[in-house]
Amino acid sequence: MQRQLIETQTSNFKTFLMYKTQLMTLAENVFEFLNMPEEIDIAYMNEHLLRDGAVAFFKDEVADQFAVLPFGKHGEFDMYGRPIRVDVFGMNGYTRTLEKDEFVIIYDNNRRESLFLDLLQYAERMGQCKRVIDINIAHQKTPRIWLAKNDKVATMKRLLNQYEGNVETIMGYDNINLDDVNCIFQPAPYVADKIDQHLDREFAEFLRLIGVANLTQQKKERLITDEVQQTQGGTIASRFSRFEPRARAIEKINKKWNLNIKVRYYDGEPTTENEEQEGKNNDVLSNNANVSNISKIAM
Repeated sequence: MQRQLIETQTSNFKTFLMYKTQLMTLAENVFEFLNMPEEIDIAYMNEHLLRDGAVAFFKDEVADQFAVLPFGKHGEFDMYGRPIRVDVFGMNGYTRTLEKDEFVIIYDNNRRESLFLDLLQYAERMGQCKRVIDINIAHQKTPRIWLAKNDKVATMKRLLNQYEGNVETIMGYDNINLDDVNCIFQPAPYVADKIDQHLDREFAEFLRLIGVANLTQQKKERLITDEVQQTQGGTIASRFSRFEPRARAIEKINKKWNLNIKVRYYDGEPTTENEEQEGKNNDVLSNNANVSNISKIAM
């Protein structure tokens, strides 16, 4: 029993980690940076924007290259609560104190807070939904509870083992009482489909949080563009909250170091130029429409 409990807890934790990884991958990869200096690790920058809520962009004069790293605050702030001095640090032990005019802070959202705790909440909820589905499906095997007298337990175990192995069994007896053995069937109700719908809603709510367009409304008819846009109000607001601080920081970076970096919200599939043009000319979206067709809303 103890081993079974440990295995169950391990499965729960693995499911949580699975959703945590998937949600982090989604949240980190909804922005595309163009013309970023080659020495900058964009994946590392996106990870710490999500985890910490902010990173510092600066130029290392000694190495003569740009860098984007997480930082610790010195405790000195301007009138808007922005740090005047920061201590940046890298994975290899690199540290440096930057003064006000030596760095530009890139925030993940207009709240200037990390979305990581929210992401963990969604991962936990979605993991619980998935485990309930797994358990409910497993219970469709209709577990059997056998009742027997204490002196018949060993015989019943041997009989059931042979039954599961499709072995014909002959048992001899002097007298038998059929009331001594009873089988109770307790089939579990099938609710996996309802939990699956709830899981879809949790996932749609997370996509809304990170600003990814999604269609959760179930309709048989096709949706026109105006109808799609009306259902995406929360998504557009979240998208603006995450896109605007990045765009503002990139504008400052380009002006300060004479660069030409660009950032845009990316939630479509890589397509050819012809396919992109066809998408722009199509004013009607089906339930399975590519969300890149409405990405222009937040730009």
